[in-house]
Amino acid sequence: MSCIVTNLVFAGSVSKGHKYLTLVYQIDLGVTRLLWVGKERTIESFQGFFAAMGKDVVSKIVFVCSDMWEPSLKLIRENCSEALHILDRFHIVANMNKALDNARAEETSCK
Repeated sequence: MSCIVTNLVFAGSVSKGHKYLTLVYQIDLGVTRLLWVGKERTIESFQGFFAAMGKDVVSKIVFVCSDMWEPSLKLIRENCSEALHILDRFHIVANMNKALDNARAEETSCK
């Protein structure tokens, strides 16, 4: 298993809040499949993936793609330290736009 892509995906709305799932996919040459589903978007839920796969499988992960949720970044760093970690473009662009808006606001308030 050379490439596992993790993605934390919005799964639906529950009354006033949102319900999130943790989805882990394998995206490899000729193979795209859902590997694992966690019931929530929590550290404990995501740890369940690493426990279910086992150290032997996890040690063979070469690439990981995820959003920028800090708890998942930490777990990926702890469990897949040798894998190339790719952050998804949506969150990178969103953070850059937010930083640019903040810089513009700061410049405007200094005048």
